[in-house]
Amino acid sequence: MCKIAIIEKFTLFGMGIESILHEKETFGIIVQAKNIDELIKKTKDKIPDVIIFDILHGENSGVKVLRKIRRKYPEVPVLLIVSQSYSDCFEEYIRLGAKGFVFNNSEGKELSDAIKKLKQGEEYFTKRVWDIFKDSIRARKYKKKEEQHLTDREEDVLKLFSQGMTYKEIGVNLNISPRTVETHKRNILSKLKISSTADMVRYALRNHILLIGTVANFFNILLETDSIL
Repeated sequence: MCKIAIIEKFTLFGMGIESILHEKETFGIIVQAKNIDELIKKTKDKIPDVIIFDILHGENSGVKVLRKIRRKYPEVPVLLIVSQSYSDCFEEYIRLGAKGFVFNNSEGKELSDAIKKLKQGEEYFTKRVWDIFKDSIRARKYKKKEEQHLTDREEDVLKLFSQGMTYKEIGVNLNISPRTVETHKRNILSKLKISSTADMVRYALRNHILLIGTVANFFNILLETDSIL
C-alpha cells in the first residue's frame, strides 16, 4: 500500500482529497496536516511514500513550505496541486524538487495516476503542464525584451553619452535640443531600470554598443564609481 501524507490548509479540501484516495485500495492516508510543522510532528517515524501539497493554499506561493519539505524529506517525492495562475512559479517548483503537478480541476483518476508514478520513482508532468510552462517562459522573455528595447535615437544618445559628450554636444551632433537629449536619457534610464550615466556606460559595454575608440572616455565616466562591472 502507498503511504500518503497530505498538507492542506483547509480541512474540507483535505477531506476531499482523502475521500478520492480512499476509493482506491492501493492508497493509505497516514497523515493529514495543515502545515509543514504539523506534518513533521505527526509523521515522526512514519515516513510517507508520497507527499501531496496543495500549493494553492500555501503562503508566498508555497515556496518556503516546499523548501522545508525537501529538507526534511529529501527522498520522498512531492506532488503539488496547482492551477494555471501559478504558472510563473512552475520553474521554481521543479527546481526545488517537486516531482509532479496535478491541477485543481483535474479528475480523481489523474490524482491517483500521478501518485502511482511518483511511488514508482517517476515524475508526473502532463503535456498541459509543459505547454503552460513554455508559454510562461516565452511571456517573461518577451516582457523583458520589451522593457529593455531602445529606439534607434535612444541608442544613438546612449553611444554619445558613452563617448563622454555633454547634453549640448549630443544635441549638436544629433540636431536636437539639449532638453530633448535629457528626455531621451530619462527614457533610457527608465527602460533599462538604471540610475546614472555610469550605469548607461556599463550597459553599453556589456551589450557591445560602446565603441573601442571610446574606452578612454568610458574610464573617465566611471571615475565616480568603485568598479567597472
